[in-house]
Amino acid sequence: MKFSVETYLILGTSMLVFFILSFIVFVVYYQRKQFRLEIKQNEEKQVIELEFQRKLLENSMEVQEIERRRLAKDLHDEVGALLSVLKMGNNQLVKKEVEDESIKKLVNNNKELIDESIGLVRSISKDLVPQTLENFGLIHAIEEFFHKIEKNSSIEFKFLYKNISEKSRFAPKVELSVFRIIQELSNNALKHSEASKIDLILNFENNTLFLIFADNGVGFSIENVLRNPNGGLGIRNIESRLSIINGVIKILNPEKGTRFEIEISDCHEKN
Repeated sequence: MKFSVETYLILGTSMLVFFILSFIVFVVYYQRKQFRLEIKQNEEKQVIELEFQRKLLENSMEVQEIERRRLAKDLHDEVGALLSVLKMGNNQLVKKEVEDESIKKLVNNNKELIDESIGLVRSISKDLVPQTLENFGLIHAIEEFFHKIEKNSSIEFKFLYKNISEKSRFAPKVELSVFRIIQELSNNALKHSEASKIDLILNFENNTLFLIFADNGVGFSIENVLRNPNGGLGIRNIESRLSIINGVIKILNPEKGTRFEIEISDCHEKN
């Protein structure tokens, strides 16, 4: 069978069109594949960068805690020791018979000041390194912290815990972060809230630790606080700590008292 010239032209044109379309499909497929690959690489890069940032934050927090321990040791070993020696010397003066009443009064005043200073050094050392937290756990540490603040302020503290016993223990990193966050929130409330009552609820369900911290104070504007580089430092510190332990924070009704809701996932109670 013989084909006419027109038939060859039609067949040639059809094959050319087929090859061109095949090439276009290949190019489109290749570009899409490359695009998906770039997206995946970018996502992996973001995950690596986020993990790197998280590690930096974690290392920064660890350095802070190491520095706290060093300061606590210096206070206890050096300042505490000097005050103890000073107290011993002053006690020797107290035992001596002194006729001058003004000197007696001065010695007794010195004794009171030295005792006060020793107590203050011990208190600061304890705040820097929460021994109760390390030895007895989160519940005991929070109760001790709140009791101490109640003694020195007019604020009423109410602490409730659910699905957690006084003997419950979590990873040291989680316990320390939660305790530091509660300290930060409490100190902020004492300084700025003008509150008369603070409520703290701690709940543990499905390997998730829930924390609600609320006061009945004057509240604040979260936008204004975060715009202030110094004023928003406390909130940013809390967010940094939470980012290390898979935690998130919500601030509700910030202008009608303050309520913080914190959720920390992937928590596991230690046996």
